[in-house]
Formats: sequence, C-alpha cells, structure tokens
Amino acid sequence: MSERLRRLRKQKRRLEEEERLKHEAFELPQGPVLFSQEILKFNPTPYQRKLLLDRSNRISLRFSRQSGKTTTIAIIAIWFCATHPNKLALIVAPGLRQSMIVMDRVYEHIARMEREIKNRLIEKKQRTKITFRNGSVIIALPCSENLLRGYTADLILADEAAFFAHDEYMFNNVLMPMLATTNGTLIVSSTPWSSKSQFYEFCKGKSKERFSQHHITWRQAVEAGLMKKEFIDDMQDSMLPQQFTMEFEAEFVEDVNAWLPQDLISRCIDAELEFIEFEGAPTGEFFVGVDLGKHQDYSVVVVVNKQGETIRLVHCHRFPLETKYASVIGYVKTLTDRWKTIRKTLVDQTGVGDYVVEDMKNSGIANVEGVTFTQQNKEEWAVPAKQAMLQGNVKLPYDRELIDELNVERYELTKTGHYNFFHPEGTNDDRFWAFVLAVYGARSEAAPGPIIAKTFE
Repeated sequence: MSERLRRLRKQKRRLEEEERLKHEAFELPQGPVLFSQEILKFNPTPYQRKLLLDRSNRISLRFSRQSGKTTTIAIIAIWFCATHPNKLALIVAPGLRQSMIVMDRVYEHIARMEREIKNRLIEKKQRTKITFRNGSVIIALPCSENLLRGYTADLILADEAAFFAHDEYMFNNVLMPMLATTNGTLIVSSTPWSSKSQFYEFCKGKSKERFSQHHITWRQAVEAGLMKKEFIDDMQDSMLPQQFTMEFEAEFVEDVNAWLPQDLISRCIDAELEFIEFEGAPTGEFFVGVDLGKHQDYSVVVVVNKQGETIRLVHCHRFPLETKYASVIGYVKTLTDRWKTIRKTLVDQTGVGDYVVEDMKNSGIANVEGVTFTQQNKEEWAVPAKQAMLQGNVKLPYDRELIDELNVERYELTKTGHYNFFHPEGTNDDRFWAFVLAVYGARSEAAPGPIIAKTFE
C-alpha cells in the first residue's frame, strides 16, 4: 500500500469519527465543579468551588498570587462553552501576551481531557481561538478598542483589569455593551493597582454592590495547600510591604511619593504594543537608554521608537548581576547593526567613567553619549519623561516587571525647590533610569522647550 493511500484512508477514518461524534448523544456532568473533577481531572479548592458556582452576572476577583485564579477562570471558560451551545467567551487582558497566559491555561486543562471526550467537545484549536463542536468559541484578545469592536459576547473574562488603559471608556463603551443583548457575564480580575481605576470601583467604590466579590489572600491559599507558609515568610522578607500587600494580601495600596504614579503608568499602556525581540530587524527611528550596573545594580538596555510626538517602548533587556560591560557593549552593538536606524544611545556612566562610552564608540556604535547622574541633574532627565507621559505621548507594553520598576522610584522636594530621587531599600530602579534616558534621547530631537518642574505638584 502506498504512503499516499495510507494517508487518505487515515483521513477518511478521522472524518468518519468526527461525523459520528458530532451526531452521537453525549451527556456532560452537571455543574462546573463536577465538570472540573470528571472532565478536566482537576479538584478545585473550597474558594475555587465557590467561584465556579457563582452565577452572578458581575463578578470581581482579587486573588493572591499563586492562589489559582488563572486556573479557575480558565475552567469557567471551558465549562461555559462546552455546556452552552453557540456562545462566545472572550478573554481580554492589557496585552496579547497576558491574554495568552490565560489561554495557555485553557489549553493545559484541555490536554488533561480523555482523548475521546476531547474529540467530542473540541472542533478546532488555534493560538488565540478554540472552537467547540456545539458552535461555542473562546477567543483571547488584548484590551484594544480596534480589536474588540463588533463582538457580541456571552462571557467576558477581563484579566489584570486594573491595568487597562482608558479603562472607564473601555468598560462603559466597549466591553459592557457587548453583553447588553445576551445578558452575559462579566468577570473582572486583577492584582490591585491604582485606586483611580475602574477595577477599584468594582471592588471598593460606588459599583461594588453590583459585583459579587471574591477576595482571596495568601491565608486561604496556604490553608488549601497551594502554598507553604515558609514561602510566604520568604516573600514577606524579600518584598516591600507595599508590594507584598498588593501581591499576596490582594489589597490596594496608595503609591505615596511615586515619581510615576500607578494611574499615570496605566494610562500609558498600549494593548496592541508588544516587545520587539532582540533578533528582530524593525524599521523606524530608535533611541537607546543604557543604565550600567554590576554587583548590586543591574545593567539594563531600553529602546524606544519615535513616530511624530509618540514614543513607544519597544525593547527592554536586563542583564544578570556581574555581567561584564563588554557583554553589554556587544549587545548594544548587535542591536545597532540589526536595527540600522538607532539615532542616539545615552549611557549612564556614573561610577564607571568615560572608558565604557569610548569602548562603545571604538566598537562602531554611532551617536553614543555618556551622562553622569547626580542628585542635582537627575531632575533634568526625569522631568521630560514624566512630562511626555502626562501629555499622552508615551506608550508602554503590558509587562509587570517593567511597570513595577517604573513605579518604584520615589522623590521628595528639597528646600531649593528641586527634586531628590531615590528608591526604597531592597528595590531596583535600573529599568526606570534606562527608560528615562531613552525617552530623553527621543525628546531631545524635538527640542521641546523649557520645562517647569513645579507643574507636577
């Protein structure tokens, strides 16, 4: 028998099996908890069961890190589509990368299904879309008006909702109208962030009575066996109190004296913006900021793309501690060779000296400038970056490590009316200063004119 004939017969048997499964009666377990246990082979914790059984149309979730939130909302999406024909479930997040984290968890659950059950339920799997045999669909998208317009949804899972840019508009004018004709369900979940967000309103503000609240701290997760108390003790020792409160207590904390406040950072997040990989060969005008570190601080390279007045952060790489400066220089040199149109590279040479910049020039990196930070001149670099963000001219991809580090920088006003910058003990601000340098390099091309620091007060 020829290989071609074998393939044709195999394809025919597969099509016949799919047609049989399509018309054969198939009864699923009643309810999402039994569905999870019997179909997905996953036994939920008590608080996960409570969420799975919640039939409210508006649900708000604040879960501690590592407490099973993503696992649970993935189960909800699968159960809903498997048991409700011709429905649409949307997974929406601040960026495509985050929505795909939830979708990946959906795929993990589906992979645990028995083969015959999987064939009965699932018709087609694509990277951002899963089609069920009953006509229902799960789609993962970033929170972009351009990409979401036109959908009518039955279930919306809004993950990391505290980081949606223009969140009030997105919820009131894009997401909630999708559910109007279906009387569908909206589930919003997030790590607590700014108190000026719609997520805060859903959890603690004027809208909280309209939402069924699920607030899970590390204590319930430890009790359920998902985490060890020793792990929590380690996290509490290694994290700032503010960060621990947000991540593991799932509570909102005001970012007092943050140079870049949480709500300002959130407003700059662009749902359609993704990092450009090191191996890429993009076109456009690029500006690089390099913050050098070695023993206690990290070396970081940030690249921004400038189009008109808009500055987009498109690349960020943090090197391990103890990385030699030669490796950092080699990285920037390779970027310069591949990306072609890097107009300027600003390098923090504080504590290093001129030789690193000279080495960069000698290696063939063009348009390199060294800067030396002092408390007196940091204001000159930090103010323009904040001004550009306040003007709506900076776009950031959703990346939690980047966002957290941009938010970590603190300031105080000195007697002379200038800013004194610092970061809390146990934190790093290397990404922050690399970002500041890259934005400054991009803005200096436009000669923005005089800047009045007092406008931020």
